[in-house]
Amino acid sequence: MNRNIFSELSHTLNNPNQLVLDFSDYNDYLRDATEQTGEPSALVFAETEREVQVIIAFCREHHIPIVPRGAGTGLSGGCVPVKGGLVLSTERMNKLEIYPEQKYAVCGPGVITKDLKDTAEQLGLTYPPDPASYDKCTLGGNIAECAGGLRCRKYGVTKDYVLGLRAVTADGRLLQTGIYNHNRGFALGDILIGSEGTLAIVTEITVSLIDTPPIGTTILAGFSSAGDAARTVSDITGAGIIPTIMEFIDADAVACSIEYEHSEGLQKGMAVLLFETSGTNTEYQTEQIQRYCHKNTCIMLQIEHDTAKADRLWQVRRNVSKAIKAMAKEKISEDVAVPNSKIAALVEFVAEMNRTSPLRINSFGHAGDGNIHVSFLSMTGTEEEKRLIKEGIVSLLEKTVALGGTLTGEHGIGTAKRDYLHLEFDPPTLDIMQRIKDVFDPAGILNPDKIFPSHQ
Repeated sequence: MNRNIFSELSHTLNNPNQLVLDFSDYNDYLRDATEQTGEPSALVFAETEREVQVIIAFCREHHIPIVPRGAGTGLSGGCVPVKGGLVLSTERMNKLEIYPEQKYAVCGPGVITKDLKDTAEQLGLTYPPDPASYDKCTLGGNIAECAGGLRCRKYGVTKDYVLGLRAVTADGRLLQTGIYNHNRGFALGDILIGSEGTLAIVTEITVSLIDTPPIGTTILAGFSSAGDAARTVSDITGAGIIPTIMEFIDADAVACSIEYEHSEGLQKGMAVLLFETSGTNTEYQTEQIQRYCHKNTCIMLQIEHDTAKADRLWQVRRNVSKAIKAMAKEKISEDVAVPNSKIAALVEFVAEMNRTSPLRINSFGHAGDGNIHVSFLSMTGTEEEKRLIKEGIVSLLEKTVALGGTLTGEHGIGTAKRDYLHLEFDPPTLDIMQRIKDVFDPAGILNPDKIFPSHQ
């Protein structure tokens, strides 16, 4: 593509540094956390909603694909650039206004999730969604993937807190949903959330906040098998107990953590559950959690009331993904989700894969809502290992669907899972999804080749 055409676009922007054509110092913008890479022709840092409209109009006129980008922390290839396309970064659109009496915040898509949480907490309020990358990821990215996090079982995910969206469609029109639109009609905001930037570009988000709940205890329980830990989760959920956080780490992932940061108190061969209680009945929750852990023959139980000591326990969970990645040349992570009653079957399936495969395979994740992250590790990076990983992923996804689960709990489809959609969705459903895409983006310029199988 002749890059001279972008001079036309540069004249419409507020600052010359908003347009980047030389990626020498911008390599991070060629990839996301999957390490997939692309070859765009340009990168633009939009600063206003009007600029987003101008950029879209320019790309529509010149038939240039647009790939919206937040912080690049995604794990599905969702913001990996298209060859010859334009990366539209919204990270500079970081307006943050909090209205404490009304308990809501008005945010630009570039606001870092942690910044929203920290600012709200200074006012005695909380924004509950907390994806693992909350200190880096943006709200725009959270909207694109409908991000969840550790607290999602009790407090819900991103979509549960969105009061309204402003977004620019592929034809340059401004779409206003929720509190931005006082007319009745279809809940278009619900369609945009989780659409991975394929339908419109979000320019403003209003989210609800809640009063900050008092934090109770942190509990770390160890088990001799992943199945025992998973059955404990099912028992706790079946009894109607909903901890603020309920996280699972299998024995192999624990071993990675021990090797990576010499985690105190953990034993090799031990699967772990981590809980946090909050609210007014924390003592009762703690007693019941202990009861079900002992029922399923836990081999270690540690309870902390002190926040600083509890934080050291949570360090294991926060760093487990880094620990796993440090053990191998390449890590491929899948974030499947199954009904709570099927968690034991899923994690035992993963453990069996690890025992019988030449690969190293482990799991951890949000046990409260059945969202388990399964890691396939390539120790040498050979083509044979890559082939085995691909076969293992197919087996995992097929097992997940057979258990009544879904291909992705929060990471999204992107390019990583687009060719597996047929395992979960029948042709009529896929056809309707594609038609919705065509209505919003008839020219196919918004994040093309994402979500839908490449042959469609």
